[in-house]
Amino acid sequence: MIRTLFIAAAAALAVPVAAQQASPADGPGTPLPYDLGRDNDSARSNAGALESRPGVAAANREALAQTAEGGAVLAADQARYATDMANYRAALRANRRVANLDAAIEARQERAYAMAMADWRAQVDACDRGRTRACKAPAPNPADYW
Repeated sequence: MIRTLFIAAAAALAVPVAAQQASPADGPGTPLPYDLGRDNDSARSNAGALESRPGVAAANREALAQTAEGGAVLAADQARYATDMANYRAALRANRRVANLDAAIEARQERAYAMAMADWRAQVDACDRGRTRACKAPAPNPADYW
């Protein structure tokens, strides 16, 4: 049963030979305007033979010279990039320190406010129970709890 299904699936997936097309690189190309000095005329060997084409060697030498000059520029760019990254990381550390200090100050202020509110609620409860001294006292100041 499984073998029959496998054969049926393989037959359904088979592509007719006429439907398969050759890639353009396999076909004959336009002839080059100079003699390659060989009989093979495939796209791969044509690409390899282009290095011997007049002017290509000179262009390759020029590109290599520019690469050597570009290497010095690249090293300078990399040094500038490393400096920029070091400055960026230092700024992040400084910002993180400032943020941590701000968070500590904020936490201290929140604790002071919570303690002042707890004392104020106790003062209001005492006033509601009839203690006139609690009613006449000023509200607690959170700055006194730092």
